[in-house]
Amino acid sequence: MSRLFAILAGLIVLLIAVVIAVPMLIPMATYKSQIASAVKTQTGRDLRLDGDIGLSFFPNIAVSIADVGLANADWGKAPEMASMKEMRATLKLMPLFRGAVEIDRFELVDPAIHLEVRRDGTPNWQFDTAAPAAAAATDGNGDAAGGGATVSEISLGEVAIRNGRASYVNAQTGAAHAADRVNVRLALPRLDDPFEAEGSLVWKGDEIRIDLRAERPRAFTEGGETPVTLAIAAPKVTASYGGMLTALDGFAFAGDVDLTVPSVRDLAAWTGNPMPAGDGFGPLSIKGKASGKGATYSFSDARIGFDGMNASGALSLRTGGARPHVKGDLAVDRIDVNTYLADGRAGGAGSDGGSGGRAGDPGWSTEPIDLSGLKAIDADFAFTAGEILFQQIKIGQSALDLKLANGVLTARLGKLELYQGSGSGALTLNGAGATPQLNANFTLAGLAAEPFLTDAADFKRLQGTTAIDIAVRAAGRSQRDMVSTLNGNGSVKFTDGKIKGINLAQLARTALSAATSGWQSGGTQDTDFSEMGGTFTIANGVLANNDLRLLSPLIRVNGAGTVNILQKTLDYRVEPKLAASLEGQGGQTDVRGIEVPVLITGAWANPRFTPDLASMIQNRGNIEQTIKSIKEDKGKGLIDSLLGKPPAEPAPSGASSEAAPADTTSEPASAPDARPSPEDALRQLFGR
Repeated sequence: MSRLFAILAGLIVLLIAVVIAVPMLIPMATYKSQIASAVKTQTGRDLRLDGDIGLSFFPNIAVSIADVGLANADWGKAPEMASMKEMRATLKLMPLFRGAVEIDRFELVDPAIHLEVRRDGTPNWQFDTAAPAAAAATDGNGDAAGGGATVSEISLGEVAIRNGRASYVNAQTGAAHAADRVNVRLALPRLDDPFEAEGSLVWKGDEIRIDLRAERPRAFTEGGETPVTLAIAAPKVTASYGGMLTALDGFAFAGDVDLTVPSVRDLAAWTGNPMPAGDGFGPLSIKGKASGKGATYSFSDARIGFDGMNASGALSLRTGGARPHVKGDLAVDRIDVNTYLADGRAGGAGSDGGSGGRAGDPGWSTEPIDLSGLKAIDADFAFTAGEILFQQIKIGQSALDLKLANGVLTARLGKLELYQGSGSGALTLNGAGATPQLNANFTLAGLAAEPFLTDAADFKRLQGTTAIDIAVRAAGRSQRDMVSTLNGNGSVKFTDGKIKGINLAQLARTALSAATSGWQSGGTQDTDFSEMGGTFTIANGVLANNDLRLLSPLIRVNGAGTVNILQKTLDYRVEPKLAASLEGQGGQTDVRGIEVPVLITGAWANPRFTPDLASMIQNRGNIEQTIKSIKEDKGKGLIDSLLGKPPAEPAPSGASSEAAPADTTSEPASAPDARPSPEDALRQLFGR
C-alpha cells in the first residue's frame, strides 16, 4: 500500500512539474503571432506586442503582458486606440471547477485609451469585422452558441489601474475631454459582500476623487436594489449620495443628496459650457431627498442656497432637451435680480449718456445690458419671497409665479409689499434676442413716496402716500437705449404730503420778480398739499402730462407739459393760483384768486423758472376783480403772507378801525389818463 501511495505522489509531482515547465518550453513568439492574428481577424486592427509574455497554470493561472498597443482606426488622430505598459492577472485555478471566478490579482500599469468620433458619427471603437464576429457567436435563434457552464460567483481580489490616461474627441460635436493620472482600486470578496471602489483622476487640471460602496452587488447582475453610498470631491464640486440604487430597466435611485458648488459659473466653464461674462451664478448648495430615473430628477424637502439667496421646498429637473428645465415650489428669503444684470451693476456712467444739465451727473449708462444668461435654463417656479431687489428698488414680502423659457423671464406678482404699500403686477425680461426687452405692468397703492421715488428715480423732493398705475415697455442694449425706447402710460396720485424744499407761493413771487434757476428758487420751506396727481403717457422716453393738479391751503396748481427722461429735462407750464381759501383736499379747484403761470424749463436737476406774464395780462379782468375783493385787511394779510411779506403789526388797543377822514386839502385827483394800466399795476404788485 505504501508503494502505491509513493507511486501516486510521484505522478502528482511529475504532473505539477509538467504544468510548470510546459509554458516555459513553448516559445512565446508563437503565442504573440497567434494572438496578434486572432485580434486582426476579430477587429481588423493590428495588435502590437513588444514586451514579454508570461504564462503559468499552477498554483494559479497567471498571465503577464508588457508593452502592448492596439492600433486606432485609419481615420483616427491618435496612432493607437489603446496601449499599456504592463498587465498582470492572476486567476485562482481550483474555484473554476465549481463554476466560480476568483480573480486574485488584476493590474493595469500606465494604460492609455483614446476614444474618437468622426464627423459622420462613426466611433473608433466600432470595428470593421465586429458584426460578422458577433453573428458567428450566436446560434440560429440568436442565443449564444456552444452553451457552457454559467458563472455562479465572482470574486475580485487586488484589482487596480495605476497611472492611466483617457481621452475623448468628438469631431461631430466639437467635444474634447482628457483625463490623466487615473488610479482606481476595486474590492469584491463575493457578490453578496460589499463592493468597494475608490479612485482619482485629473481632469482639466483638477483632481477628482470618487468613493463608491454597494452593499449587495448581486443586484447589478440579477436585478433588484441595493444600498449605495457615493462621494465625489473636486475643487469645483462636492457631492454625496446615500440611498437605494435599482438596476432594472436602467438605473433608478432614491436617497439623500448633498451638493456643494463654490461657483456655478466656474463649474460650467470647467465642464466645457462657459457662461456669458458677468456676475451671478456663484455659490450653490443643495440638500434634500433625491430620486431619479432616466433624464428626470426630483428633490423634496430641499434646502437650497444660491448666490446668497436661501430657499426651501421641492423642485424637479429634466435634462435631455435643448436646455435643462427646472420646476419648483420654493420659499425664498431674498431674490437679487441685480446679480444677473450686466456685470452685476444696476447702472453706471456712460461716456455719452444724457447729463441732465448738471456737472457731475453721469447720465444714463451706456454699459451693455446682457440678459443672455437667461437662456442657460428653462424654469417654472412658484415663489414666496421675503425680499426682491431690482436695481435700487426694494420689494418686501411677495408671492410670484416665475416662468423662464427660451431666454424670456416672466414674473407675475400676486402679492407685493412695496415701501409701506402693496400691489400686484407683472415683469417680463426678454433675453432671447440680441436686444434685451422689458415690459412692466404694476398697480400700487399706499406707497411711501420719498423712499420709493429715491430708489426708483433718485428724486427726493416728494413726501406723501402714493397710488400708481403704470404700464411701460422698453428695448435696448444699454440703460440709455432702454430709456430712449420707453413707452407706456399710467396715473399717479399723492395725498397728504409735501414738496420738500420748495414753497410754491414764494416760488411764484420769486419767478415774477426775476427769472431764476434751480430748485432753491422756492426757498427752504416746504409746500404741504392734500392731493396732487395726474395721468401721463410716455413715448420714446418723453413723458407727457396734461392734467396735473395740486390742492393745498392757500394755493391751487394746475399744470401740463413734458419730461424728457432721456435728456433729463423739463418743459412744463404750471399755473399756481394764490387763493383766498384755507380749504385743501375736497376744496374747490376753481376758487377765485390770482393765477400766476410759471414756465419750468431746462435740466430737471437745475430747472429755470420764468413767469408767463403774457398769459397773466390776457386775464386782467380776473386779476382786477381779485385785487378789489381783497382790499379789506383780512385779504391784505393773506396776500402779504403768500407773497412772503412779514405780517402787519397789530393796531394799538383802542385805536379806531375806521378810516381817517379825507384830507380836503390834498392835491387834486389825477386826470383819468394818469391812472396806471392793469399791466403796470400787475408789474408793480410783483416788483417788476
